Amino acid sequence: MGRMQTALALIDIDAGTVTATHLESAQFPVEDLAIHRGEGIFETVLVTVDATGAALVHSRETHFTRFEQSAAMLDLPEPPRELFEEAVAAVIAAVIGTFDGNVTEFAVRYAMSRGLDSHADPAAHRTVGIPHGPRGWAFPIGLSDDQRAQRTRGVRVVTLNRGYDAYVGESAPWLLIGAKTLSYAVNQSAARHAVAQGADEALFVSNDGIVLEGPTSNLVIQRGDTLLTPDPRAGLLHGTTQRAVFAGAAASGLTVEYADLTIDDVVEADAAWLVSSVRTAVPVLEVDGKALPHAPASTSRLHEWIRAA
Repeated sequence: MGRMQTALALIDIDAGTVTATHLESAQFPVEDLAIHRGEGIFETVLVTVDATGAALVHSRETHFTRFEQSAAMLDLPEPPRELFEEAVAAVIAAVIGTFDGNVTEFAVRYAMSRGLDSHADPAAHRTVGIPHGPRGWAFPIGLSDDQRAQRTRGVRVVTLNRGYDAYVGESAPWLLIGAKTLSYAVNQSAARHAVAQGADEALFVSNDGIVLEGPTSNLVIQRGDTLLTPDPRAGLLHGTTQRAVFAGAAASGLTVEYADLTIDDVVEADAAWLVSSVRTAVPVLEVDGKALPHAPASTSRLHEWIRAA
């Protein structure tokens, strides 16, 4: 991706400013709670660029609304929308300006941390221009060839126990289930474990047998003329891409439903996909070694609905 990956926008929330810079010169204090506590939130949006160089941020509003909801769940200040939109726009402009029309899609990740740890010396950080309170940032992410290929090639998944019962978040809100936080160590570990088991991806299942989500994706299955996805209240992130799929499906005359699904429901489905902002819709070919039907025409429709959002 060349210099696309060096673009960076830093947000000083207290000062109300956005500074365009690049990753080589970034000054992120190691005392920030995002680094050693995972105390922060993020979103990743897909950006497509047409032949004229015009960029479209997909599901922009849905992403930022979820960003605000995550902030509220973590007792963070309300993210200033205008600053984050300015930061994302600055990153997009830097990418398009650098690549002279050769880029057709990429992602932008924006995030907000709680700020410096309580033991940090605010005065010392202010002398070098580092804010003490919540800070934000945005930067671009390129899509790999493998991510693009998975959209049509599909993936094999293995189910993994998520470690809690379905709907536990309703009685234990401090677990932050449903917030998109920077604490992704478990998700990363699950993805590595799945690969070690010979699969491409993991699919989380609750202690009581309810299918939840992938480490970075939501599950959608097809049963006749109905698309189904796990109920977010069961213990998963309410996906922006899944909502785009449901909106497109409903507009096309299909029935959509949030439901408690079991592994058997997935295996017996007419088709299944993992959906996410960057990979869009990825067909599920196997679950725990059991083959699922492949539906290329339906996959193409999901791709269209996601890109229309």
